[in-house]
Amino acid sequence: MKKSFLSRISDITKVSHRANFSDVHQKITKYKYGSDAFMRILESRYSCHSFDSTPVQDSKLEMILDAGRMAPSAMNMQPTRIWVVKSEEALAKLRTVHPCYNAPVVLIVGCRNEEAWVRESDGINAAKTDAAIVLTHLMLTATDAGLANMWIWDFDPSKIREALPETREHGIYGLLAIGHPAAGAGDPTKLHSERKPLEELVITL
Repeated sequence: MKKSFLSRISDITKVSHRANFSDVHQKITKYKYGSDAFMRILESRYSCHSFDSTPVQDSKLEMILDAGRMAPSAMNMQPTRIWVVKSEEALAKLRTVHPCYNAPVVLIVGCRNEEAWVRESDGINAAKTDAAIVLTHLMLTATDAGLANMWIWDFDPSKIREALPETREHGIYGLLAIGHPAAGAGDPTKLHSERKPLEELVITL
């Protein structure tokens, strides 16, 4: 019995969908386990040195902040705080300390050492490590959301606390500028792709 025209069209569509899915799977699978979607985020993230004035969507910012909230911390003490600097007034105050590459949103990440876990064997406080993990979550999620970003380390924490008194009771460990890259000036630099080989970084015991 001959199939109807609609049945034949349906069969062709199913075959086409299967072929397309197979092709996509072959394209995205670079590593042995799972897809390479996360690895692509790591590879595509770069330090943006110039942002345009396009605002960051609130829905994207909320997702980024939630990723920071989910970051692990030593003994789950969660000592980190995030200040979202996005009003013109607050940005102007922060830019007296650091230009922040003209980003429309800057996240300040800080901790109170007394709220963090301390390792008994050597007295090392986990606050800085906890803050670094939060910053990493924020940075990679911003990249996944299609936003350029810049982890800023060259600043004077005391001047930030002076410019923004809300941060006064905390240690300031890093800034993350977020936004859309400015044409040309916001492109990755030559340093972006320079990485030491695994043989130089990894020691197998």
